[in-house]
Amino acid sequence: MTSPSVGLGILSWRGHRSLDAAMASYQRADFFSLFDDCMIYLPDPDHDVQDVAAKYPLRIEKNTENLGILVGMEEIAKRLRTDYIFFTENDCPLLEPRAEAERQIMISLSLLASGQAKMARMRHVKKFGETFNIIDKYYRYFPNPDTVIAKLRRLFRPEKAHRLSGAAIYGNAAPAEKFPKNITDVGDGFYLVDAAVMPWTNQSIMIERDFFLKTILPYCKSIPLGRNINGFRSIEIELNRSKFWTKSGWKIVCGPGLLTHQRANDRGY
Repeated sequence: MTSPSVGLGILSWRGHRSLDAAMASYQRADFFSLFDDCMIYLPDPDHDVQDVAAKYPLRIEKNTENLGILVGMEEIAKRLRTDYIFFTENDCPLLEPRAEAERQIMISLSLLASGQAKMARMRHVKKFGETFNIIDKYYRYFPNPDTVIAKLRRLFRPEKAHRLSGAAIYGNAAPAEKFPKNITDVGDGFYLVDAAVMPWTNQSIMIERDFFLKTILPYCKSIPLGRNINGFRSIEIELNRSKFWTKSGWKIVCGPGLLTHQRANDRGY
């Protein structure tokens, strides 16, 4: 599709019903054709998830063990040979038509390739879906209209208020006007947001493959294992609130977004 090249990498541990719904949304919109390579990575796959994956036009890669999110994303990055990777997961269906998906991918890629940003968030900013509590936290500190309680929260917890300000892209019509020091409007519905106020996320992102493999992962692996998910590193836990991320000066591309987060009733685990 592009120069530089972009690959789609889907991580799916079980959850075959969610996977089928997400993949069907990609197929309806001809989403797969936007990428130079497409693969799904199945750690510890059961028969149901393998059957679902086999229905769709992309390469299937497997591992007999589930070693967590960091390893799953690392395996995707190693097995995709494209310059950039669009990471997503089995419960992230597509909401927008192909033309809009292509538009957003191309704008995001341009901002990444030019060095203006290090990661692009591709989750929908208006229909962000389930398990997205950052917007509720944001409104506690920055309600509209403002309240005395919110002002006191900002007064007594200024660092937390600062970190939450990046979430204005999900809650404000003009986030760059509200937080001009940390959010820059670059047009076409896109913003550049400082990593200091925009946490890392594993879900629905686009990133340069070499930057992910040679910069992000080595840092995450270098620090002592503390909080984790089922005994494994997650990337989000290692990066967020770390000075490596928040003091990096890196920018995050945030456009209107393409994917939501929607789990089927039967997750399969």
